Amino acid sequence: MRPMSIQQYEAAKHSWVMPFNYQEQHAGMKVRTSLTHALAALYGIDRDQTQAICHCVERFNTASLIHDDIVDEDRVRRGAPSVWVQYGVATAIISGMYGYIDGLQKLCHTQNIALVKAGLESLEALHIGQYLDTQISEGAMLPTLDEYRFIAETNTGCFFLFILEACQHINPLPGHCYLELKKMLLELAVYYRFINDYCDINHIPHFKKKGFAPDLEGGPKSFLMILAKETLIKKQISKLQKKKIIIAWGNAGIFSRALQLMEDSYEQIEQHLYNLQKNIDNRDFRQLEGFLQSIHFQQNLQDNFYENLIR
Repeated sequence: MRPMSIQQYEAAKHSWVMPFNYQEQHAGMKVRTSLTHALAALYGIDRDQTQAICHCVERFNTASLIHDDIVDEDRVRRGAPSVWVQYGVATAIISGMYGYIDGLQKLCHTQNIALVKAGLESLEALHIGQYLDTQISEGAMLPTLDEYRFIAETNTGCFFLFILEACQHINPLPGHCYLELKKMLLELAVYYRFINDYCDINHIPHFKKKGFAPDLEGGPKSFLMILAKETLIKKQISKLQKKKIIIAWGNAGIFSRALQLMEDSYEQIEQHLYNLQKNIDNRDFRQLEGFLQSIHFQQNLQDNFYENLIR
């Protein structure tokens, strides 16, 4: 390239990366990083390979969040303006692509084609899940709980399974152990989606980061809506209207049923872990056990919005 073209290219690349870095500065709980370290300890994978997987999965996830906020028209992400609000939709779309490309480049540096293939497969599953999620969100019909679970397994579970596939390619466990882990991570994806849906409606600390129950405006994709058998069409809802919905759902026992469904899901995850521990000797389960305990949702009374409204 001519000198001026090189300068233009580098300037454009900087502008491309900057909005992505803005989103990364507002980091979440790094759940996927924690899961990677837990599975790496179980598989016996070295530090450099573990860091490569962490880098990739976090880049993939951040990119998906940037694009997800555009699709859902969410103006706030982790307590800060979404990338599309801060920089514009066109820039956010382009900048989000950086995360996918950078993650795949990191996998290429490992010179392990199986890892690159696992990364590509996870991105395909992500976008299939996002498409299905969008179709439900924009519709007026409630999905079944089975349909909801499938979307969670595809959309949320794609990155959990990428971590597993990467570990399995590097230092494989016996097939039956791998399959047990896969079942556990698919259920984990559903459970993690349950938690996010529940917290969007009835968890006070969550409101402080995202605003008051934003997903009540998000279309019929919440499992709480499925339990309530009530479709909330995507439209602006006042705080008073939201409070009335929350009181009605609480009085109908929706939140109690949701918490029980969540606990049942977590018990399935624990059962998969128990099955693994019975079948594998001389493996380090401590980080995986600690990880699962850390994501176990147990709500305090003072964090329950409904209970505080009726007290």
